Order: sequence, then structure tokens, then C-alpha cells
Amino acid sequence: MIREIMARPQEIAWLPWAVQYFFFIGLACGSIMIAVWLRWRDSQHTSRLELAAVSLAVVSGTVAPMALSADLHQPARIWHFYAYFTPWSWMSLGSLFLPLFTLLVVSYFVLLLRGQLRAKTLPFWARWLQLRPTWREEKWLSWVALATLLSAVSILFYTGREVSVLRAQPLWFSLWLPWLLLLTAMQAVPPLLACWLRQEPQWQPRLARYQAASLLLLCLSGLGWWLDGSTSSVALRSLSTQGAVWQWAGIAFVALTLLLLALAWRTCHRPLGTKGLLVQSTAALLLCWGVRWMLLMQTQTLPKFNVLTNPYVLPLGSEGLLAILGTLGLWIALIIGIRELQHGLMEKKHYG
Repeated sequence: MIREIMARPQEIAWLPWAVQYFFFIGLACGSIMIAVWLRWRDSQHTSRLELAAVSLAVVSGTVAPMALSADLHQPARIWHFYAYFTPWSWMSLGSLFLPLFTLLVVSYFVLLLRGQLRAKTLPFWARWLQLRPTWREEKWLSWVALATLLSAVSILFYTGREVSVLRAQPLWFSLWLPWLLLLTAMQAVPPLLACWLRQEPQWQPRLARYQAASLLLLCLSGLGWWLDGSTSSVALRSLSTQGAVWQWAGIAFVALTLLLLALAWRTCHRPLGTKGLLVQSTAALLLCWGVRWMLLMQTQTLPKFNVLTNPYVLPLGSEGLLAILGTLGLWIALIIGIRELQHGLMEKKHYG
């Protein structure tokens, strides 16, 4: 007797919107971690760098929920998270963690910006920042920063576990995954802050040390994942047999990591110019985004319950390339807007 099992390729469940969410929320949480480190260690001498980090967190933390809501496909699903709350679901928990994180980041930004605006004359639309001038924001800033850090940790844990609890995909089913996603985002934040403060090169050596530490931890963690002997580790080691795309991805990962380490070492000794910062930031963002694309999208093409691969072609519309370019464009536009807001307030303070 002959028995045949018929199977068909499965459709991709997560779209590029999810990659964009993981990308931007990682940048937001990484920025908050650096900002809080500066706040609790040496807030008096690093206020400019702290403000830049929190500003980047505000921008990235604004774009990330938009990308996530687009990935949900149906707006009613957002309402269902609250109307039918299920505490055993990571997505339901995320519906509480994410708004709280956004609120705390914005509060941190407003308090920090308010502390740097002491001028008597401000534009009428910015006077609300100076309400209650006798209020000691320095005392509260430290606690708001700590609360924001704890909220960022909850976001990182929720975001990582949302993927790593899936047993159907062996590569995802690992506690190494949330940690590696954090480190890939952490290494991208210092070059972005260096670009943000490109007219203040004195910050570059400090930021280069932060990036080098993140990259070294990333390499050690990747090696630990490779060698730990779990089912996920076996799936990771077998990726090289899943097609040339995985081989080229591994080569690109190693090349970008070595390039960034070399640039970080160079920056520790001599600040980079504008072109060098652009190259460094682009390479760091490519590493951060590329790892997420391979782990979240390309992994979905691997067989789960059969021997068939699940082909995926990136569409040009709102569920593909347009989603990637649109969220990236929004992110850049918000960066320009928040930088102009700060420059306008600081110039009014100086000349007012």
C-alpha cells in the first residue's frame, strides 16, 4: 500500500511592517538605555548627548507603533486587545506595554527639554514648557528616566518573546533571540547620535566605545547561540545549507561587523568627518535592519511542517517596498522636525 502526503507552500504570515516595527522599537529602546545611563552617571556634563538620545527615542518610538498597527491588517484588532484582554498572550500584554512606553518617552523628552529652556522669552507655542518654574525637574527626571528604562525592558522582553515562544520555527525558539535583537539595535544607536551631534565631535569617542562594546557582545552572544547545542542552535548551524541567500547573509554580517569595529576603533582615536559618519551610520543601520529581515522574513520561507520551501517575493505596494520606504521616510521627516524644533527653541533662548 502506498500512502502519499500532499502539502502546499504556506503564505508569509508576517509582512515587512513587522520588520519595521522591530527595527524602530529596537532603536527607541537602545536610545533610552544610553540616555538613562548618562542621566544616572553624569547628567550635568552629558545633557546634550542625553537630549539627543531621548529625541531619537521619541522619533523611533513614534514610528514603531504605526508600523505595528499596519501589520495587524484590521484596525478592530487593536480594540479587541483591550475589550478582550488575555494576560497569557504576549500581544495582549504588548498592548499595555507599548502605550505606556510611548507616554514615558514623551514625558522624559518634555522634562529634559524643559530643563534646558530657562530663557525669559519663548515663542507663545512653547511657553507651556516653562510652567511652574520653581518645580525641581532634576529630581523627578532621574525617576522618570528609571521608569522609562523599566518600560523599555518590558518592551524588549515582550517583543523578543513574541517571536521566541513559537516552537513551530526552531530558529526562533531560543532566549538568545531577544538578546541578539537588542544588541543589533544598541550598536546602531551611537553612530546615529554621532550624526545627530555631528557639529560636536567631542562626543564621538564616547559613542564609539559604546558601539564597540555592543558589537563585541553581539559577536560573543552569536557564538554562544551557535554552540549552545539546543534545537535552535542546530537550526542556526543548518542555515548555510538552506540556500545561497543565507550564505551571503552570513558574509554580509561578518563584513559589516568588522567594518563597524574598524570605524569604532578609528573614531576612538580621531573623530570622523561627515562622510565617515554617514558610512558608519548606514553600515550600522544595515546590520540592524538586515538581521531583522533575515530572522523575521527570510526565516518564514523555510519549511516548518513539510519539506517544501515557502517562496516570497517582495511586493512593491503597501505590503512590501512602499511600507519600508514609507516608514523610513516618516522617521527621517520626524528627525528633521524635532531637530528644527530644538534649534528654534535654543536660538530663541540665546537671543531672547
